[in-house]
Amino acid sequence: MAGKVSKSAAPELGRKGAYVLRNRAALLKATQQVLASTGPTATIDEIADHAQMSVSTIYKHFENKDVLFSAAVQAAFADWEVWAKEIAKNYKDELELLVVPMRLFVRMNTTHPLYAQMVSKNFQIITFIVPVLAVGMELRINGLVKSKVLHIEDVPLRISNLTAILASAIQNKLMDPKFSTADADGSIKIGLELLGISESKLKKLFELKLPI
Repeated sequence: MAGKVSKSAAPELGRKGAYVLRNRAALLKATQQVLASTGPTATIDEIADHAQMSVSTIYKHFENKDVLFSAAVQAAFADWEVWAKEIAKNYKDELELLVVPMRLFVRMNTTHPLYAQMVSKNFQIITFIVPVLAVGMELRINGLVKSKVLHIEDVPLRISNLTAILASAIQNKLMDPKFSTADADGSIKIGLELLGISESKLKKLFELKLPI
């Protein structure tokens, strides 16, 4: 029947698909490494050389350099998110689940140095990462308001300001050697005051030991 894949062809298609996925993953990793070392001025030729692939092979996966760079950044952040969510399983309190990912985020240079170097080479990357992180923050904050753990108004504005503080904290942590992890936590703590969290509760939240 037309369009039907034979049983003998199916394994071959599976092997080919797996090969394509491995190639794509290797290309994204190579691109991340080049972005970390060279930054956004890197060329497709440099990436091809680093990935040990032909330029034509790269263009089979991505139509241009911008699309490739965007995919590499998205893959890096998706990898970080999976890691952060796994760590979050150690916590049950709803406020802890809000705060822990933020504290992990500003520790990226320790936990994910390659990704941190990517960001420091091109801080515009953060304009992609932080809004994505903010989506999860917004869902959790709205849930805390609905369950009456938080008692605040103007929630979107507060989230916007908190997001800006988080972006500033990661920028300072990556770009300023004098800006310590304690300083980063202090910035987040100030941002969380916008949510009406008490000083005593904030103190407990930031006394939590992170498993990293």
